[in-house]
Amino acid sequence: MQKIFLIIITSTLLVLISSCTKKSFSEYNENEFYKVQGIIISDRATGYPFDSAFMKNITYEYFVNDTLILKGSENFSFVDMVKGMPIEVLVHKKNQKISFYWRNGFSKNITEYQLQYVKKEMERVLYEGK
Repeated sequence: MQKIFLIIITSTLLVLISSCTKKSFSEYNENEFYKVQGIIISDRATGYPFDSAFMKNITYEYFVNDTLILKGSENFSFVDMVKGMPIEVLVHKKNQKISFYWRNGFSKNITEYQLQYVKKEMERVLYEGK
């Protein structure tokens, strides 16, 4: 009886844990996303003992529009992913809270407000001396 109870609890926990993980970009269709401007606001080591020394948890802000800025995060092993780096972000068309890093640089669709915001953040990072 205890073995059956233990199997049921273990199975339930595995299902709960696997259903709580964030979907990866490859599980979506690229057409479900649009590109927006973003900027990296944090680049910390992941802290997992088995990760590469170059693995970082990147937190970024991205513009849904000029009045709505959201945050996202991902783990990367790229050396050039640093705080203050302007990036382009893919945002899900039906759920704006689903986002993925796309590439370093400025978006073709960047507005003047977004450009000024990103420049100000870049200057702040330089001033802080990262």
